[in-house]
Amino acid sequence: MKPKNILSYTIGLISLLFLIVQACNSSAGPKPIRYGQDQCAYCKMTVSDPRFGAQLVTKKGRAYNFDDVKCMIAFVKEGTVKRDDVAGFYLPDYSNDNKLLPAEKMFLLKSESLKSPMRGNIAAFANEKDMEQARAQHAGDILIWDDLWK
Repeated sequence: MKPKNILSYTIGLISLLFLIVQACNSSAGPKPIRYGQDQCAYCKMTVSDPRFGAQLVTKKGRAYNFDDVKCMIAFVKEGTVKRDDVAGFYLPDYSNDNKLLPAEKMFLLKSESLKSPMRGNIAAFANEKDMEQARAQHAGDILIWDDLWK
């Protein structure tokens, strides 16, 4: 091969390897929600309350933000994104800085006194103790992730 061809080949190979590494390393974890700026992918309202904002991330790494878990569930049920294409569902830890955590591992409390943006009125907690403390204040029903899909 000529030096010019070797250089083109090398640059092409490096570019291809870079793309492969990027694809393999793409984080399927939650992305930061810009409260007061981002729009709910389902109802189009501004995501404003960090206690209830939710997110799904696809296997391709695209994040969809929601102002309420109710919107996220409806978005998937309507088929906008297939459940099989979702890498992760994330809910904020109501009691601890509203950090987005995997929804399937959260303890859920449904109470009319929680008053979430779209009236899903469901708060998520990283641990059972925090959920029970909130339940003592708000009353309500304990749910698991699968209950939201019924």
